[in-house]
Amino acid sequence: MADVIVGRFALIDLIAKGGSGSVWRAWDQKTQEICAAKVLRQRDSADLMRFVREKGVSFDHPHLLTPYGWGAEDEHVVIAMPLVSGGTLESVVKKQGKLAEPAVVVVLEQLLDGLAHIHSEGWIHRDVKPANIMFEPRGRAWPHSRLADFGIAVHETDVRFTHVGMVNGTPGYMAPELFAMAEPTPSHDLYAAGVVALVALNGPIKLHDGAFRPDELNQYLRGVTPKLSAVIRKLLAAQPEERYQDAQSVRRDLPRVPRGYPLTLADGTPLEFTDTLPPLPPNAPGARRPERPAPGVSASSMEAIRSGRVQQGFSAGSASPQTGPQWAGGLTGGPGGRATGGHGGGPQGTAPGGHGPQGSSRVGTPTAAGTRTSTQQGTRSQGITGTITSTLTGTGPDAGRNRSTLMAVALGAIAAVVLGIIVAVVLVMIFDSSGSAGATSSIDSAYALVTVGQECVPEDVGVIGLTEDGHYLSCAPTADGPAFG
Repeated sequence: MADVIVGRFALIDLIAKGGSGSVWRAWDQKTQEICAAKVLRQRDSADLMRFVREKGVSFDHPHLLTPYGWGAEDEHVVIAMPLVSGGTLESVVKKQGKLAEPAVVVVLEQLLDGLAHIHSEGWIHRDVKPANIMFEPRGRAWPHSRLADFGIAVHETDVRFTHVGMVNGTPGYMAPELFAMAEPTPSHDLYAAGVVALVALNGPIKLHDGAFRPDELNQYLRGVTPKLSAVIRKLLAAQPEERYQDAQSVRRDLPRVPRGYPLTLADGTPLEFTDTLPPLPPNAPGARRPERPAPGVSASSMEAIRSGRVQQGFSAGSASPQTGPQWAGGLTGGPGGRATGGHGGGPQGTAPGGHGPQGSSRVGTPTAAGTRTSTQQGTRSQGITGTITSTLTGTGPDAGRNRSTLMAVALGAIAAVVLGIIVAVVLVMIFDSSGSAGATSSIDSAYALVTVGQECVPEDVGVIGLTEDGHYLSCAPTADGPAFG
């Protein structure tokens, strides 16, 4: 059986947990789709307020991730939203590395598309950051991102409480004027979008409260094309009146990346978004689930579910009506291969003391042959240990000879290291001098401006350039030689 919350959400497995709640992969019996279900306690007032705020924000937009359903059971509440499992921008940058400029433009454009919709409805997100930008698991296909977590979003008609001295947001992503208790405006989300672009271009950077210094921006935007650099600088303007005021204006000023353009990391590796969750158990997805506990099996308590003390939301001992009895045999592998606390009762149970047919043959008393082998191994071990000890301490009949051997080995190792360094330096000097005589880049290093069909050298294949009207081109092989197209 499955743990079914409010008669609708059948829990499958735990995705994440925190101090006040947990997030589960679940089956929505109403929509007949997999979803993410967040379970909270009603008595956690601060988190409940975020819950109430978040469930009140609902948008039907391809680049926004907002709740679509909720319910309450006992002292707990649950909020459901689409499951997006391709990872966050934060995790992609940390694990894979910084993004190439065209990929940054695509992610930024999608973020701005979502923000434009939010702002047109009178809402301000107030927590735009890489950790809240989530990706669909599409592999190397064109990325699809969604802005999530509307827990501190505010509507322009809401009553303000700035006089109490509370500042909402994530340090490093907050516009400078917010620390002077400025009223929330759309430009604050746009400032955060500019910081997101810097992180995507540079990887994790050291952020601080207040405006970026000019030398910081020069460092973070080194090598970025002037068109994108100008957009980011205006997004991060220290003075609110010098900043972009609406997301659509930013989108119009961005460079254009044609759909299907090969997006990569900064090192040229193709950009890829894979599923970060383990495969679903065989009887979990789409199965018709009972809403009452099966005989002899008790459902998990809501508090155990909320705190994440249980890892799986359905009983492995009861068969799903649609998938048959393959989970009824007591397999210990839970979702994604995690152990679920069984007793090794499957056909090949390997847990110590397991009760499977093969379990008892692996745990028992040692044989006589095993005893002899152990004794021989112990004798050899003692002999080796004694030799090493006498060598290091200078004791035993061969102490003088052993010390001489150690000194010879040490001198030989030092000589090998020194010789290796000399050879490496000579090789670097040779290859540097030969490489400097080769072909030079065909790209204008100051502006990277190119035209369609412009010839480029083989060394530039895969390098991007920007046209006068702001479109990206890539140097690629053609029948007539490498050219931008």
